[in-house]
Amino acid sequence: MNINIPGIDVEKAIKNAGSEELFIELLGDVYKLMDDKIASVKSNLASNNISNYTVEVHSLKTTCRMIGAMELGEDFFMLEKLGRDNDVEQIIALTPGVLDTFKGLKPYLEPFALNSLVPQKSFDKEALSNNLNMLITAVNDFDLGRAEDAAKQLLTYKCDEALSTQIKDLDKLVSNLDYDKAKALAIEIKCTL
Repeated sequence: MNINIPGIDVEKAIKNAGSEELFIELLGDVYKLMDDKIASVKSNLASNNISNYTVEVHSLKTTCRMIGAMELGEDFFMLEKLGRDNDVEQIIALTPGVLDTFKGLKPYLEPFALNSLVPQKSFDKEALSNNLNMLITAVNDFDLGRAEDAAKQLLTYKCDEALSTQIKDLDKLVSNLDYDKAKALAIEIKCTL
């Protein structure tokens, strides 16, 4: 597949991800979490919570580097350093431009999110439970690849609306590397199956 996204070093990103398939999956994941991450950075800045702001821009730095948006990753790294130095004036001056650049990737990433898995498999309590166990184990081992695989597998089952929403939330938490919440939600889903 010929992927050409302004500001993204595709070769480096594929190397970071381990394969073109994982890279493409990652682009879809980033698209899905983009709005939440931008909103979180803005709200932490608005409420002057520089500590949480710094955590969020650190996470975005890593995300950008993983998808090959190296320059943008450096911009988020600069914001992270400003956050650690508590340089609020510079943070306020520079954050909007960096977030706009990040948001500018959205139309390029959208096609990768639309190719996401469509539920095809019939509801299977045992299979879902096994996938949840796999996800919990992967989270405990900090194994990003296995956790993502397990979350993607869960998305392939046809479930009622409430369970489907929980599984989508779980997938988003795994994509966001929010392992504690992902594990808690996986356990919660398992108990309700």
